[in-house]
Amino acid sequence: MACLIEIDSQRRHELGERSSIGRGQDNDIRVEDPMISRHHAEVVRLADSSYHVRDLGSRRGIYVGSSKVAEAGLRDGDELLIGPVRFRFEGSNERPASVIGERSASVIGEADELRKLRAIVELSRAIGVEHDLDCLLERVLQTCFQLLRADRGLVIVYAPQSKTPVATVARTRAGIPVADGLSTSVISQVMATREPYLRTAIDGDLALQRSESLSAQGVRSLMAVPLLYDAAEPEWLGVIHLDSQAVNNVFQPRDLELLCAVAGHAALAIKNAMLVRQVQSVQNEEWRRLDRVVKNLPVGVVVLDDQRRCLLVNAWVTARAAAIGEVVPYAVIDRLAGIACDRMIGGELREQVTIGTPESTLIVTAHTSGDGRETVIVLHDITQERAQEAKAAHQDRLALIGQLAGGIAHDFNNLLFIILNYAGMVEESLTSPEAKDDARMISQAATSATELVRQLLAFSRREAVKPKVIDVGRLVTNLQKLLQRTVGPEIELVLQVAAHTHHVLIDPSQLEQILMNLVVNARDAITGAGRVVVRIGATERCSTIEITDTGSGMAADVAARVFEPYFTTKALGKGTGLGLATVHGIVQHVGGEITVVSELGRGTTFRIELPKTDLAPGLAGHRAELGIGGVVGDAIVEPRLLVRGRVEQLEQLRMDLDRAEHGVQVADAHLVARPDEAPAREIEIGAAGEPLLGQSGDRIHPREQPVAP
Repeated sequence: MACLIEIDSQRRHELGERSSIGRGQDNDIRVEDPMISRHHAEVVRLADSSYHVRDLGSRRGIYVGSSKVAEAGLRDGDELLIGPVRFRFEGSNERPASVIGERSASVIGEADELRKLRAIVELSRAIGVEHDLDCLLERVLQTCFQLLRADRGLVIVYAPQSKTPVATVARTRAGIPVADGLSTSVISQVMATREPYLRTAIDGDLALQRSESLSAQGVRSLMAVPLLYDAAEPEWLGVIHLDSQAVNNVFQPRDLELLCAVAGHAALAIKNAMLVRQVQSVQNEEWRRLDRVVKNLPVGVVVLDDQRRCLLVNAWVTARAAAIGEVVPYAVIDRLAGIACDRMIGGELREQVTIGTPESTLIVTAHTSGDGRETVIVLHDITQERAQEAKAAHQDRLALIGQLAGGIAHDFNNLLFIILNYAGMVEESLTSPEAKDDARMISQAATSATELVRQLLAFSRREAVKPKVIDVGRLVTNLQKLLQRTVGPEIELVLQVAAHTHHVLIDPSQLEQILMNLVVNARDAITGAGRVVVRIGATERCSTIEITDTGSGMAADVAARVFEPYFTTKALGKGTGLGLATVHGIVQHVGGEITVVSELGRGTTFRIELPKTDLAPGLAGHRAELGIGGVVGDAIVEPRLLVRGRVEQLEQLRMDLDRAEHGVQVADAHLVARPDEAPAREIEIGAAGEPLLGQSGDRIHPREQPVAP
């Protein structure tokens, strides 16, 4: 029985009366290949037992030997090309003698056709997997030189719907590039008509004889065919152009037919390569756009494929290679920021790591795409954020301590005021020297306690301040002699004031307090001879004060706590721990910042930044009122117990008093000296420390009234 044998796999397909060939499942001979149509061809047995093959309207056609046919008779040993698959027809043993004779007579001619057919098959196989357009065109031209006696060749592909070349291969058989001499008029005609073009002898074509390019190159014969992608509507892709410089009649119609067969296979592969190039172009543009987006992001971005190869890395990562690890594009990455890349590929990851020296804290986030092909890794440095959070928490703690200290200091201030006054009264009433000394010791102890209370009130910023617009450089220059006396003769004081400094809004006494505190601390940090440098400068928005000493310095953990209340590095009894806390509070209160840089054995630098002001020099700001208790103007605000004691004392001095029972009457409560004693003004006395009906401590205001004698 007759059969078709697949030459590559040697699979045999027995033929019946009618055997269909195609990609569809309902075919007798099914071939899985995209170049084969669903119903490509059929082999039919005729009444005389011979077999014919018919094309069923396929896209690529069928070939018997080297000829493309719509229908042809099959002889034993014929080779068929259906898509990229080669078949050999094997007839039955019962063949007519005439057929055997014909086969014997054509063996020599068929050998050449088989060679050409094999070349086409090899081309189809090679270009079916080649997606590089330039390599593909080179392979097509090489096949043309193998099959045909051409001296020069050109394969040119144009952009869709245009006459702009996107790829061109033009060379001689020997591989020498051809820059010119090919007939542009022939190419234009093939482009316009989309039909094959053959001139076996140019001598007989007057139009081509006038072509200077062909005459100069000695072209005798040429042919050109269009590259047509045979879809629902044929799409023109380009042209294959061959010519010969030998003799006339080198190319014959059969050669043109063979070139059309090559062009048919090449067009499909070229279309696929163009689609691949288009997709790659879109992908490359997307990658370029992505690269532009992530290039200058303030975070690190790395994209890995499923084999841990780096597809994308931005400058943030490469700039930190020493800490994160070297990331080279297209190289395999094993670890990133101390994390194995195997852990980051294939799922989700979010992890905090600490790397480098000095230490940096990173949040590493990894996300793998749904198809698992790419993993995006983002590295976010949160070191500064954590430092800001710690700084804010520290500020909150200091503010809370300040509120607590201020409240306690106010209460102690009231009690100490009572102790001082009664101790003075007791001392005045005593006659025994020993008893007077005891009362005086009480007064001295209470006076020392009031100094500590004053520091607490300054730390909690409950003292009244009078901010003014001042020139920092001028104020510090005026303090130079005082500062020199403060550090002593063994320590050199260096004052460096910039040519231009800003004005700031601050209470001058508070700025003096800041300078004195820092200079005293610098002095105490120096053993023996040394140097203290005070630098006054300016930035765009701030006036700066730097105080640097050559003292013993501090460890990092100690420097981090120097602004905490009651924390001191001095020996027992040498410091209260409130000096730097007070400085910190004043600087923060005026909207500035203070920082410290210190190293053991290398000294310490305090840097203060005070915001500049645009107010005119000498202009005073609003006076800050007392938060709780104290003395404002000439209004004396004291605990009720002390008021009663003072009233008794004043009555002994023969003064008349009017008492205010409610807070709303405080402004009207006054004592008036007797006319014969003629005081200069009224003195208002109010009771604080207990709730005043209708008033709060910060609503009590001073009032002075002249009194007529």
